[in-house]
Amino acid sequence: MSPLAGTIAPVLGTIVAVFGTIAAGFIAARIGWLRPGWVRGLVLFVFNGAIPVMLFYRIATLDLPERIEWRFLLAYYGSAFATYAAGMAVARLRFDRPLNEQAIFGLGAGFSNTVLLGIPLMVTAFGPEATLPVFLIIAFHSATLLPVTVILLEVGRSREEGSIWPRLRGLSMEIIANPIMVGILLGFAANGFSLALPRPVELFAGLISQIAIPTSLVALGASLAGYKLTGQIGAASALAGLKLLVHPLIAWTIAVPILGLGRPWAPVAVVMAGMPTGAMVYLFGARYDTASDVAAGTVTLASAVSVVTLSILLVLMGG
Repeated sequence: MSPLAGTIAPVLGTIVAVFGTIAAGFIAARIGWLRPGWVRGLVLFVFNGAIPVMLFYRIATLDLPERIEWRFLLAYYGSAFATYAAGMAVARLRFDRPLNEQAIFGLGAGFSNTVLLGIPLMVTAFGPEATLPVFLIIAFHSATLLPVTVILLEVGRSREEGSIWPRLRGLSMEIIANPIMVGILLGFAANGFSLALPRPVELFAGLISQIAIPTSLVALGASLAGYKLTGQIGAASALAGLKLLVHPLIAWTIAVPILGLGRPWAPVAVVMAGMPTGAMVYLFGARYDTASDVAAGTVTLASAVSVVTLSILLVLMGG
């Protein structure tokens, strides 16, 4: 088997599994097994229950290293926030979207599929040495990009309702009480204090964590059945381009010429930046009823095109 074929095989296998799960939800909705009201309930379950529990469990049980390679995190998250800002600019300048929708555009451009694609693909491509860098990104991924998105969504929604000043006092409490934020904060608290989870809690959280990602993909597929994505192809294409091309390019610029990172840090930062948009972006859009059609289209299009772009990135970065 040639090196290129050996690189494409694990990418293609993972993409097929992802799209197979999305297709299952799409078909279930099309044939009436999942009705529109049930799909909305499934989205709420994933957003308010499964994902927060998964974040809590993974952060609480993650073994953080004694010494963190901050330059590596700067390369990844510097590029992530730069691409996030570019997505917001596209929403504002090209599509004239309000602030809350700009937040979804930004998240679509900067939020990677780090778990479902990132873990199996990076370990397969770069070996066990990629494990620590990958989990460092995952540990901070939701704790950085998601709180910013929650703040922008809440401020944008307040502006639309004409009540931003009366609500500013309670805005921080709404953000902290967000289920995603609760899961993140509790996870870091448990990890920071080295709290051992009681066995029943550990078993429960572990089981919920196992179903969180596939359930979110089913919810995405079922929701796609109710959208005409052709009307959002322009916005989805712009965000997919930012995610798959601009994000890894900025990550490489920061990691290699500027910071001088070597293996495995630089390849992991660049390829993880080139991962397609994560399904969490759609969950945020559906939960807040904000640009969910654009989010769904971006997740689908970016995942499909990433079969090609990730294969090229892996070859270029020595995977």
